[in-house]
Amino acid sequence: MNNIKVERLVMDMIDENCYIIHKDERAIIVDPGYGFKKIKKEIDRLFLNVEAIILTHAHFDHIAGLDECRKYYKIPVYISPKESDWLSSPELNLSSVAGIENGIKTFPAEFEFENYKEYTLAGMTFKVLPTPGHSPGGLSFDFGDFVVVGDALFMSGYGRYDLPGSDYKELKNSIHNVLFKLDGNKKVYPGHGYDTYIKREKDLNLI
Repeated sequence: MNNIKVERLVMDMIDENCYIIHKDERAIIVDPGYGFKKIKKEIDRLFLNVEAIILTHAHFDHIAGLDECRKYYKIPVYISPKESDWLSSPELNLSSVAGIENGIKTFPAEFEFENYKEYTLAGMTFKVLPTPGHSPGGLSFDFGDFVVVGDALFMSGYGRYDLPGSDYKELKNSIHNVLFKLDGNKKVYPGHGYDTYIKREKDLNLI
């Protein structure tokens, strides 16, 4: 066991999962959706020092609280280079399509991830896995005992592929040839819904 802990927060916009991943009082925020006060309350409760924000993808529900978190904690943001320009575009991040007044626009990310590279942030090491299909720059983060998959894979389901920039063939490839190649006992933390395991979803063979 790597002693890393994961807190799931269901955010206030289409029940998006924001995760606070932490070890020894150091933390990373994954996909800070709408509801900064909820995120801050949990961080304060756990007495954590937040050091970075990492994004699985840049759809509006996963970035709605991004700038509030970044400004308050004074921390950098990491994203796929394929979606770095989505942060400032309500059309690309789909907030305009969703009818959100004035859309969602954030400042640019400080860093862009490299696929298959290992990163160590807040004292925790993870590998960046490209899992496009739901969106062209979709990423998953493999922390060893668990993987954070964004909207690529869910419990008993998988991400939508009918959105602008999505692609069924890419999504199927990401699931079968990236995620399902991982250890079956690895826990999966998705962008919506409850956590699951690689083996469970692989056995269901839904896509």
